Amino acid sequence: MNKLALLVLAVSLPVAGVRAADTKAAAPSAPAPKQQKLLKVSTLNTAEANREFQANVQLIQAQREAAVQINAAMEKETDAAKKKELKSQLDALIAKLNENNEKMRKAYGFSLERNYTMEIEKAHVYMLVTDEEAAKIEAAQKAAPKK
Repeated sequence: MNKLALLVLAVSLPVAGVRAADTKAAAPSAPAPKQQKLLKVSTLNTAEANREFQANVQLIQAQREAAVQINAAMEKETDAAKKKELKSQLDALIAKLNENNEKMRKAYGFSLERNYTMEIEKAHVYMLVTDEEAAKIEAAQKAAPKK
């Protein structure tokens, strides 16, 4: 198995995604963690790009979780034929997961081997209105002083 396959199957691998890493305090006997900083790896310029990124992250997280479940089932299985079938499924899933992880690395600088934080720097808020309401609001916005 390659490095990613081993990481995929490790139960302790943190969930990759757009969540911040755990903030649990280190045990008193553990050495102090090295200072870390956030490094921007990708910018999503449109809402569609953000939706696509989120869908891709969910896909590889689901594949990773499926691999963990298949591996657990394979370890518990006593029937050699079923175990072989599960191993075949796991190998195929890990190959696809590695392929998708590589695509994510190339497209976004994203890999399941790391934790990520998504920082929302700009957001637009929309509401549904009638044409008449839109005209009134747009006129009021044009008349209001710019900030």
